[in-house]
Amino acid sequence: DLADALEEGGCDLETVRNIIQGRQLPADLRAKVWKIALNVVGKGDSLASWDGSLDLPEQSIIHQDCQELIDQLSVPEEEKSVLILDIESVITFYCKSRNVKYSSCLGWIHLLKPLVHLHLPRSDLYNCFYAIMNKFIPRDCFMKGRPFHLFRLLLQYHEPELCSFLDTKKMTPDSYALNWLGSLFSYYCSAEVTQAIWDGYLQQADPFFIYFLMLIILVNAKDVILAQESDKEEMIKFLETSPANLDLEDIEDLFSLAQYYCSKTPASFRKDNHSLFGSSLLGLKDDDTDLSQALCLAVSVSEILQANQQQGEGVRFFVVDCRPAEQYNAGHLSTAFHLDSDLMLQNPSEFAQSVKSLLEAQKQSIESGSIAGGEHLCFMGSGREEEDMYMNMVLAHFLQ
Repeated sequence: DLADALEEGGCDLETVRNIIQGRQLPADLRAKVWKIALNVVGKGDSLASWDGSLDLPEQSIIHQDCQELIDQLSVPEEEKSVLILDIESVITFYCKSRNVKYSSCLGWIHLLKPLVHLHLPRSDLYNCFYAIMNKFIPRDCFMKGRPFHLFRLLLQYHEPELCSFLDTKKMTPDSYALNWLGSLFSYYCSAEVTQAIWDGYLQQADPFFIYFLMLIILVNAKDVILAQESDKEEMIKFLETSPANLDLEDIEDLFSLAQYYCSKTPASFRKDNHSLFGSSLLGLKDDDTDLSQALCLAVSVSEILQANQQQGEGVRFFVVDCRPAEQYNAGHLSTAFHLDSDLMLQNPSEFAQSVKSLLEAQKQSIESGSIAGGEHLCFMGSGREEEDMYMNMVLAHFLQ
C-alpha cells in the first residue's frame, strides 16, 4: 500500500502515517518517506547558484570530519571521493548561506550519517539536512544552552527524585545529553537503531518529542544511576553513552512510553517554548524567561482554566493559591485551595498544619473524582515580585 501511494505521488505525511500505523518502515521506501516528512519533495537545488568554492577558514576541519564519516561507513572505494565532496559541499554551503561558523562539536556530521545511508542526490541531501537543522535541532544546542535547562525542568516534573540526585552531583543535562539532542541520537546509536528512531520521530512531526525519548532513556537507567558509587566523570560517561545500548526491539516500547509521558505533561511545556525551534529569523523574544533560574515547570493561565473544565484525559491540576488572604477572598478560582505563603515565616506550625490539610484535600478530591482534583500541584502567585518571593519559598519547600 505504501509503495503504491508513494508511486502515485502527491502523498502527504498524514496518508503515510495512516498506512504505516507504527509498523516498521521498509528500507527501500525510507528515502521517500523521510523526504515527505521533512517537506522537501519537489524542492529545487539550493546549491545550483553556488560557485562550489570550499574556502572557509575552518575548511580543513570540515574536510577531515567528512573523511572520518566516510571511513566509518562501508562505502565502495570508487564512490568515496564523490560522496566526500557532496557532504563537504552540503556543510560548507550551509555555513555560508546561514552565516554560521563550523565546529566539530556541533555534531552535524552525525546528523548527516543517517541521510548518507539513503543514497540521496546532493540537492536532496542538502534539503533534508537543512530541514532537520531548521525544524528539529533546537536553538542554543550547546553547553549551558536553554534546551538543556528546559529538559531539567521536564525531568524534575516527572522524576523529582532522580533530578534532585543528579543536581546534588552537579550533573546537568548538557553534560551528558548534548549529543543526544544535537545528533538526534545518531552519535551513539547504531545505524539501524538510528533509522528506526528517526522513522518514528520524523513521522511524529513534533520537534519536542525528542525530549520525551531522552526522558525515557533516563527513566530506564534510574535504578542504576541512583545505585551508582562511581565518581562524577564515570557516571557522566555512563549516562552519555547509554543510548548505545538500545536495540531495534526496544524502539517500540521507547516510543509508547514517550507518548505516555508526553500525554501527562502540561501543554505549556510546548507552547511557552516553541521559539526554541524554527528559523532563527524569528529570534528569541527579549522577555523570554531565563529557564536556568526557574524553580519548576511553568504552567500558563489558559491551561489551568481549561484543565479544570475538562473531564477525562489530559493533565489535571490541584491549584494552590499562594496569594495573601485578602486577595484570595476578593476573588479566586472555584477549584483553588488557599495556602497563605506568609505563614511560612510568620507562623511555621500553622503553615505545617495548612500543608497537611492541603495534601489531605488533594487526596480526597482525586478520590471523589472532583473537577478540583489533580495529581499535579500547581502553585499560583499574584505576579508581583515582592509577594511571589514567599510563593517561591513555599515552592522550594514542596520541592524538597
